[in-house]
Amino acid sequence: MRERQRWQPEEDALLREYVKQYGAKEWALVSERMGRPLHRDPKSCHERWKNYLRPGLKKGSLSPDEQSLLISLQARYGNKWKAIAAHLPGRTPKRLGKWWEVFKEKQLKLASLSSTSSCSSSAPFAFPGHPAASAAAAVSPSAYEHILQTFAEKHALLGDCSSPSPSSVLSAAAPAAAPSVALSLSPPRTPELAPHQVPILMRLCEDVEEGRRAWAQHRKEAAWRLSRLEQQMETEKARKKREKVEEVEAKIRRLREEEKAWLERLDVELREKVTRLRMEVEEDEAKMTESLSYKHAKLSAIIQRIGGARSRR
Repeated sequence: MRERQRWQPEEDALLREYVKQYGAKEWALVSERMGRPLHRDPKSCHERWKNYLRPGLKKGSLSPDEQSLLISLQARYGNKWKAIAAHLPGRTPKRLGKWWEVFKEKQLKLASLSSTSSCSSSAPFAFPGHPAASAAAAVSPSAYEHILQTFAEKHALLGDCSSPSPSSVLSAAAPAAAPSVALSLSPPRTPELAPHQVPILMRLCEDVEEGRRAWAQHRKEAAWRLSRLEQQMETEKARKKREKVEEVEAKIRRLREEEKAWLERLDVELREKVTRLRMEVEEDEAKMTESLSYKHAKLSAIIQRIGGARSRR
């Protein structure tokens, strides 16, 4: 067996030819049916066909739309990759699972980098111009939820660096309550703010604005998923209706075939009965004829005897 070796082009060609003739089943009979040896396990043949050779498979990196949809579906289904692959035609569950593991590792690295930054550094938090923040925003559709989780920490940072007035804290926290309101990227310069607090408030406003955009994108994707589910429901309904009609038609054909076979058997049985009755009638007629002949001969002999006796008298 060569289970751990790379598949060769001639082996792939043999699998394609087998599936074309016999369908994607009974993988253990490939060598027997095709007349050429294939030293592969049936499970390996099945996995090779399903994950690499099946028509309609998409190869290469996932598109941004596919990445965004995959993240949303993972939040809905968890790690049920077969259910997720049903929404991403052309992608296999194995491929989607591998991409998710790589994406999760990247997110953990970004989280560890952001947690090691201190208050005294020039950029304590990753802002949209930073490469790490731009990479996270490109692949994460739940930035608004992340901002809500870290908003209290950023306000705690403001309290540690200096003690701003309650009015400045409320003015900085107000955009988080209404993410749908467009915010200005340049916050007002109030006399209560210290110079080193202005970049922090700017980053907070930018994060909230980014969360608003992510929230709008999430609504758009939700509407798109809803329309797609409706289309899938209509397609599934039409498919089930078609299958039911085909099943009923098949039952009708089967009943008609059974009726035809039953009528043929009944006709044969009736013909055999008629033949047997004719033979019995002929036999009875022959017996009656023989009996009548015997009686007629006997009666003739008696009449002759009586006539002879009268003539002698």
